[in-house]
Amino acid sequence: MEDLKQAYEVLGLPETATKEELENRYFLLTRRARSQKMREGNESDPEGVLDIDAISEAYRFIRDYEKKKAEQEYLEKTYGPDKKKAERRQKRAHFFHYYKFHIVIGIVILALIVYGIKSYADHRQHQAELAKLPPANLSVMFYGNYFYGNGFGSDTEPLQNDILTMFPDWKRVIAQLTYVPAEMKSDQDMALLQKAMIVVMEDKSDLFVMDKANFEKLAPQGAFVPFDTLTEPEAATLAQSGAAVKSKTEDDTDEHVYGIDLSQTAIGKELKISGSTEYVAAVRINAKNPDSALAFIRHFEDEAKS
Repeated sequence: MEDLKQAYEVLGLPETATKEELENRYFLLTRRARSQKMREGNESDPEGVLDIDAISEAYRFIRDYEKKKAEQEYLEKTYGPDKKKAERRQKRAHFFHYYKFHIVIGIVILALIVYGIKSYADHRQHQAELAKLPPANLSVMFYGNYFYGNGFGSDTEPLQNDILTMFPDWKRVIAQLTYVPAEMKSDQDMALLQKAMIVVMEDKSDLFVMDKANFEKLAPQGAFVPFDTLTEPEAATLAQSGAAVKSKTEDDTDEHVYGIDLSQTAIGKELKISGSTEYVAAVRINAKNPDSALAFIRHFEDEAKS
C-alpha cells in the first residue's frame, strides 16, 4: 500500500471516514470475503470478488497512519511543536519515568546521610555543652501516671530549678518524667507503655518516684537497692519510718524496704506534678548519688512532719 488515498479506495471509504465507519466497513468486507470463499464461485457477487489480503493491508495501513498521527499530536501537545526540543523533552520525561524509583531511593539515602551528619553534629554539640556543666548532684525520674507542664514531652527544666531551690548547696539536678498509662485504652497507650519499658532498661537515674502500681512491678525485678544495704544514716531512719514500703525480689524472697511512700507529703503540689497522687520513692540500683536521693526523700518526709 503506497498512500492513504489508495487505502481508503480499496475499502470503498472517503478519507473523511470516522474510526467507527472504518471498523464497520472492514468487518463487513472481511465477512463478505469469507462468504465468497465458502461459496467457491457457485454464486457471483454483484460487487465482484473481494481480495481479503488487499482489504486487510489497506485497513492496517489506515490504522497505523492514524496511530502515528495521534502519537505526533500527543507529542506536539505535550512537548511542543519544535521537533528537536520535543525529542529532548521526551527523553527527559522517559528518563524520570523509568528511573524515578532509583531517583527517589537516592534522595532518601542522601536525606538519611544529611540527617545522620546533623544528628551526630548536634550530639557532639550537646555533649560539649554538658561537659561545661557541673556534675549532677541528683538525677530523678518520675515514672508513672504523671503529667507535667503542657503534656507529653514538656520541658522539665523548670522542674529541675524547683528542686534546686529546695537544696541551695546543689549545683545541678537532672529531672525527667515518663508517663505510664494506668490502663490500655488505645494504640497510643500501648506505644507509651513500650517506651516506658525501654526507659526502665536504659535510664540510670539515682532516684525513681513512682505510683504504687509501677513500684510493685519494678521492685520485684531488682531495679532498686534495699535500704538496709545503704550506709548513709538517713537510710536506716527512713527504713524504720511508717512510710517504708517493703517488697521481695526474684533473687531474694525475704522482705526488705525498697521504697518510701511520699503520698502524704506535698511533693506533687510543690513540684507541680499532676495525675496520680501516689508517690513511692526508691533508690535505683547502682545509683551514683544515693546520698542525694535519700536527702531528697528525707526533705519531703520532714516537711510532712513539721
